[in-house]
Amino acid sequence: MAQAKSIDTSPQDEIDQLSKQIVTLREDISAISKTLSGLGGATRDAAVDGARRKVSELRHTGEQQLHAAQHRAEEMGQQAADAVRSQPAAAVGIAVGVGFLLGFMTGRK
Repeated sequence: MAQAKSIDTSPQDEIDQLSKQIVTLREDISAISKTLSGLGGATRDAAVDGARRKVSELRHTGEQQLHAAQHRAEEMGQQAADAVRSQPAAAVGIAVGVGFLLGFMTGRK
């Protein structure tokens, strides 16, 4: 803190007081730096933990969606197999038609 000059202080006293204030200021700046460093480390650790937690959640959700998609694909494959067994002529006709269309589309230049 700045102190008002008194009339009976010598220049050497003022220099000594200023030196003490500079030392105190350095200690305060050092303490502030340590506090900010600790705060930065804690914030970083919290961010890393949050990111890991989110990655784990996303991985779990992705696995659930993958299993659901696989299950749905198996169901659709079973339905298609059942449809071919119940109506083989229609299935052959559709396959021939799709093959003709694909050949027609890819054969043209």
